[in-house]
Amino acid sequence: MPGATAKQAPAKAAVAKSTGPSATPAVPKPGPLLPLSADEVLAHVRRSVSWYHGLGSVEQLSLPGVTPLARTQLEQQALTAVRLAFEFGTAAEDILGKEARAGRAAAPQGGGGTAANPAATTPAAQLERAAANLAARQGALKAQIAAVDAQLRRTRGRRARATLTAQRQALLAAQQLVRQIASNIGQLRRFQESAIAGQGKPPRGLRAQLAALEKSVAELATGAAPGTGVAAPPAAAPAGHALPAAPGAATANFQPQSAGIVTLIGRWFTLHGYQVQLRGSIDDTTGLASELTHTRSQVLATVRRVVGSGMASIGAGSATQLAAQRQSIQTATGQLRELSSVIIPLGEQALTVSSVQSMLEDWSRTLAARESDVASYLGLRVGFLLGWIAAVLIVSEIWRRATFRYLQDSRRRRPFLVLRRVVVGLALTLVVVFSLVSEFGSVATYAGFVTAGLAVALQNLILAIVAYFFLIGRYGVRVGDRVTISGVTGRVVDISLLRIYLMELSGPDLHSTGRMVVLSNAVLFQPTALFKQIPGADYLWHSVTLMIVATADVEEAYDRLQSAANKVYDTYRAAIEHQHALAQRFIEFETAAPVPEVRVRLTDTGLECTVRYPVVPEKSARIDQQMLEALRKAVERDEQLKLVASGGMVLKSSET
Repeated sequence: MPGATAKQAPAKAAVAKSTGPSATPAVPKPGPLLPLSADEVLAHVRRSVSWYHGLGSVEQLSLPGVTPLARTQLEQQALTAVRLAFEFGTAAEDILGKEARAGRAAAPQGGGGTAANPAATTPAAQLERAAANLAARQGALKAQIAAVDAQLRRTRGRRARATLTAQRQALLAAQQLVRQIASNIGQLRRFQESAIAGQGKPPRGLRAQLAALEKSVAELATGAAPGTGVAAPPAAAPAGHALPAAPGAATANFQPQSAGIVTLIGRWFTLHGYQVQLRGSIDDTTGLASELTHTRSQVLATVRRVVGSGMASIGAGSATQLAAQRQSIQTATGQLRELSSVIIPLGEQALTVSSVQSMLEDWSRTLAARESDVASYLGLRVGFLLGWIAAVLIVSEIWRRATFRYLQDSRRRRPFLVLRRVVVGLALTLVVVFSLVSEFGSVATYAGFVTAGLAVALQNLILAIVAYFFLIGRYGVRVGDRVTISGVTGRVVDISLLRIYLMELSGPDLHSTGRMVVLSNAVLFQPTALFKQIPGADYLWHSVTLMIVATADVEEAYDRLQSAANKVYDTYRAAIEHQHALAQRFIEFETAAPVPEVRVRLTDTGLECTVRYPVVPEKSARIDQQMLEALRKAVERDEQLKLVASGGMVLKSSET
């Protein structure tokens, strides 16, 4: 075989000499076939994986107007895009690995040597160098086998053919041995590039890093068939991206026109948060699409260069020249085939990412429309709330002005003003509650429990408020009235919604003690709790008791005492009758006018005579003195009406 090769060399040199330098153009030293480094390829795959994981959070959002079928389609397209990214990475690694092995095989011929590089002594470098040497050795053995096969076809002698056959079998055995060694070295390289060989360190080598990234996408290992155009049912969704059982169910049932302000505000913030996440995914998708465009443009530039160099080799010439050009065209064809394994996944990934971007933008527009609707209804609800509040306040102001205009009496005006505050407060509460809340049934149930609890805890407070409306009724208590409540006598100073304030009175003439008594309105519901003077009347009843001897004439005693009491009463009768007339008009039924009364009762010690008469509070002391003097003179003029020695005249006072 060496002889044949030596014989062919002069012929090839002669052909090259006959064609001349101008027959074939000078081919410049070719650069790297793939215009991308391993780091750039890995960065693109990593970004695709990161984009896919980020898109998973958007797929699980309960977006309004998005059906489960659309979610599944988005997931399948995203999975297709990331699978195409791994296909691109694998194809790029094949090209870069082939160029790296070719460069290492040519390095010793350049006189460089690897002994100067310390990294070349590492086990990884030794495996790489051994793999390159074995690849070169396999090429040489393949060429030798081809040369022997050619000689066998030309040789006719039996001995010569036997020699060539033995030589071919030896070359085949050597080739089998080299393949086995290459297989062993390949296993060692794969083990060395794995995470186990790195003892927890990041994997080294592009292929190992791609394999580690592929493990992070569990969906790629499920055997799904994305990109088929038919969406899988939601139950078959891959683990880690499982869709909700009923996505968007709450969204489909949401009616903004019947929702309250609180619900609308919460819904708007939810939709706005969805919109922020969706815009983030759209931005990531746009960035990935831009990177794909840039990467494709670089690879397409190389494709155009390769195609241009191949087409430039085609030209007219002799058969020898065409044979020389054929090798250049075949080389360009092989390079184009290798680049196609890179450019096709990139193109398909770009189309898939563009489809995902269009789908996300459609979702974003739908979400923006829903968010705008919720904001519109929220504005209307707030406007209605402010309008109702303004209406209630206007009615309250009209009520207040009408009360001051048509009710001049401050005591009658006060109940209307208090009622106004209660009604306005209740109306404002109802307006705010019905505007803020949408689920009235739930509110009613909750309010029922709350009301029951408050009724038990605040029963005294509620009784005080209810008693207030009894106190301020037509025949109720007014400021300035003299009342007796729970054994305390005093004049009413003020009546609030919860308490009544009294200026304490004491003594026969009911003078002020200087103390203020504060009682809860709830005392009104206690038995015998309230005593009040007759409306319009301010007189008191006083009584004088005399003990006369039992032998006295009853009728005589009665007539004399009645006559004496009437003479004193005539001095202030007009004032008492005036008060009685006022009280008569107020209570609207006939009552007897107050006059002095004499009561006679026989006891063991004698004849007990009691004279009861009304007095004006401011003149009570003088009237009592006059009454005692007149009664004493009436009984002293007759010996039969002599007072008992152990008795006497006792003066008492009582309220109306």
